[in-house]
Amino acid sequence: MTLSDEERKRRGREKSAKYRRENPEKWKEIDRRAKCKAKQDPEKTLQVLTYQKQYREKNRKTLSDKERHRKFGITPERYSELLGFQNGACAICKQPETATRLGKVKALAVDHCHQSGSIRGLLCTDCNTGIGKLKEDVDIFQSAIQYLKYHLGN
Repeated sequence: MTLSDEERKRRGREKSAKYRRENPEKWKEIDRRAKCKAKQDPEKTLQVLTYQKQYREKNRKTLSDKERHRKFGITPERYSELLGFQNGACAICKQPETATRLGKVKALAVDHCHQSGSIRGLLCTDCNTGIGKLKEDVDIFQSAIQYLKYHLGN
């Protein structure tokens, strides 16, 4: 059985991701050594980074906003409806998106529950990342609130 190039690449990425998850300390050491090596030969590092950037740009499969929304099971009409309901701003911080990609302001992210898959609303990059970093765990959020309130006067 011969694997296609895509299948071989996919399996390699999965294996690499699994190794990083299971060996975080080893991965940190590998990363540290790579950074030290980069400091020793900045010209070579610049060449590698330039090549990687060119490769990504050449092989990028950019999704349009419509394609991205469809990926999360939301129609462009439903996205527009939510955007109007939220007055064009993030459902949490009530601010418009400020993060950019390729010089353009990004669309608000479609926030969804990872367990049920249901759409919750549209979030800016910062709020969406924050929810993810706190593992969508209400107890962790409560703890963070208590922490901030405690240190509010300091």
